[in-house]
Amino acid sequence: MSTAPFDSLREAAVDLRRPFDALAIKWKVQSTWPKDKTGVTKPEGGQVVCYIDRGLVIDRLNLLVPHLWSPVFEERERNHMLCRLTIDGITREDVGEGATLKARYSDSLKRAAVHFGVGVSLSRVPASRMKIEDGGLRVFGSEGKWGVDFTQQGLDYLRRRYETWLTERGKDAFGDPLSHGDDGDAQGDDETPDSLILDDQGAIDMLVVLSETGLTLRQQVALLAHTGVQILPTADAQEVAKAVSTLTQDQAEKLDELIAQRAGGSR
Repeated sequence: MSTAPFDSLREAAVDLRRPFDALAIKWKVQSTWPKDKTGVTKPEGGQVVCYIDRGLVIDRLNLLVPHLWSPVFEERERNHMLCRLTIDGITREDVGEGATLKARYSDSLKRAAVHFGVGVSLSRVPASRMKIEDGGLRVFGSEGKWGVDFTQQGLDYLRRRYETWLTERGKDAFGDPLSHGDDGDAQGDDETPDSLILDDQGAIDMLVVLSETGLTLRQQVALLAHTGVQILPTADAQEVAKAVSTLTQDQAEKLDELIAQRAGGSR
């Protein structure tokens, strides 16, 4: 297959949907078990899914249809962003979400690009269930705010599993992988999908900022809801403090942004 720039979407369509090399793929822990919203129970494992970062989507479009594509973004309510992606005069749109503006741009562009085949192969890769005891995942944090990430052993396992899927099923369905100069150690340009939970000092600092706003508890709960943290509208101060202690770095940045907006940019 040719990877030279194409002059029409029709010509580029097959290459747009080609799978990515294993070195380009990233993974995230989508959910953990056992389920415990209080955070008391330490995670024993998690379900893992693969993804690509925004830069890889842009690389694919620039490689194949550099003069034919353009995106238009539109902010939506509740941390959502609409992307209208046009290639060769044909427009497809989708909505992404995220705690920060950059995350929303990234998610919406990736979702819109899937309509043209970019990254569609990833939805066919089976999710992996990994146990902490097997050594592929590790737990960090403390009671009330546990986090889970990968060990090198886990990343090596996931890469091998993806390569097996490519050989056994992926190539037949989507063609040979199209490399973008992929490097397994590359950081990528997306924000970490599930960024680390605030440490103790970060949570304390965030509580101080929140307390200095002069907002009622109900108003504080409403701000937390806009970051994706759902607690009862009737929550007391202790419940608000506990919710703040479970904020991720991205959610804390979003909360700080909302507080600044409410204060008229005086912070």
